[in-house]
Amino acid sequence: MTPEGRLYIDGEFREAAGGGRFEVLNPADESPAGTAADGQPEDVAAAVGAARRAADETSWPTEHAFRERVLRQLQDALREERAAAASIQIAEAGTPVSNIAAHIDVMIEDMSFFNDLIGRFPWERGFGPHQGVGPRSNRHVRYEPYGVVGAITPWNAPFMTDLWKIQHALATGNTIVLKTAPDTPLTGAFIARIAHERTDLPPGVLNVISSRDKAIAGEALTGDQRVDMFHFTGSPAVGQRIYERGAVGIRKVCLELGGKSANIILDDADLAVAMPMTVGMCMSNSGQGCALATRLVVHASRYDEVLDALTAAVGALPWGDPTDPATFVGPIINAAQLARMEGLVDRARDAGARVLVGGRRGGSPRGFWYEPTVVADVDENAELAQTEVFGPVLTVVRYDGDDDEAVRVANNSRYGLSSYIQTRDPDRALRLAHRMKAGTVNVGPSFYLSPDTPFGGYGISGVGREHGEDGFREYLQAKTIATPA
Repeated sequence: MTPEGRLYIDGEFREAAGGGRFEVLNPADESPAGTAADGQPEDVAAAVGAARRAADETSWPTEHAFRERVLRQLQDALREERAAAASIQIAEAGTPVSNIAAHIDVMIEDMSFFNDLIGRFPWERGFGPHQGVGPRSNRHVRYEPYGVVGAITPWNAPFMTDLWKIQHALATGNTIVLKTAPDTPLTGAFIARIAHERTDLPPGVLNVISSRDKAIAGEALTGDQRVDMFHFTGSPAVGQRIYERGAVGIRKVCLELGGKSANIILDDADLAVAMPMTVGMCMSNSGQGCALATRLVVHASRYDEVLDALTAAVGALPWGDPTDPATFVGPIINAAQLARMEGLVDRARDAGARVLVGGRRGGSPRGFWYEPTVVADVDENAELAQTEVFGPVLTVVRYDGDDDEAVRVANNSRYGLSSYIQTRDPDRALRLAHRMKAGTVNVGPSFYLSPDTPFGGYGISGVGREHGEDGFREYLQAKTIATPA
């Protein structure tokens, strides 16, 4: 399937109003992965107008059974086209093929939870009579969509995050304008193409915009007062800007804004169990993941042992060509991100931290490559310990003392998306888990991500939740109707 790069607005594919296109580069070798339409503010306005009409003038918000049928059509079609989806994401995002099933296949199957939820969610509920302020009344609660959702997705997991926002918005009866990341616009256009060709989705319900300059399209979308709700995944700085823009008109805003997730190695940890999880959950997706365990907090009694194990494990990680099934760590998304990561590690080294493995560019002359890296002896307040790197870099912080100290160091971050605990004692792990300032806590060889449980962060990692009934309700407003009893 040739990648679709046009805008999808009001049930049709079209070029940008200005006629511009931009090249999408494969981060592995800088070859063209395709081209995409360079959407401008007038294109965003057209998409929002289409979404507004579909929200206000069609039965999409109220026909639950129809929505469920359309989304099951989409799920079935995506199953059949998952190989094409994988090929596009590997080409534009550099996702290693060894990791692609988690991004594509698992996410398609997880759609079943939300499709089923449409049929069993309590859209309306009666509360019977109550005598309080005013006359005795029956109360009836009804859940309704906000209307138009403006969704903005990142480049690190384009299929996953595009699908999450489309699925959540449409399942709850909203319409959506999805703005894709400039580095990975082809995946969003692919999903639109499948929805257009293989489902009964009405025009205007789904709209997908790409733009070379994320700020131009993003400002146009967040500034349009016809949008009722925003859902964004990305950096805290951009999230704050969207929060500020959403405040104009008092629009609903949900934000998932990354993390610097701590992984605590307690003094009784079984390293044979802890080390594979530690390395895998930092280096997965080339370290380009918001909830990855990128900050290792190690008890002094196990510190040297852990460093030896990390040096051996990370030094042996297969990295390189993302199309090779043996590869675990692939390329970095673009030159700017590569330079940013390099600067963070170089400044840590200059400040006295030890680079045990990696710490430099590598790979072929073409593409954006950084070796899997371990940086030890990092002060808990240092830049590298407090900043999200978003690459294959593991920061190691040593702590002395008891579990109170472990929790204090782990919570010493403005982020609070996820956290990890390694210990042989399940009760001890739960005691610490209850004290972690993070939206998810993973004990030992476990991981939070599932369609039926909520995902989101504390602190600057965001507001609101995705997944589960909590995430479903984020896209809904509750209306209480009183009638005489």
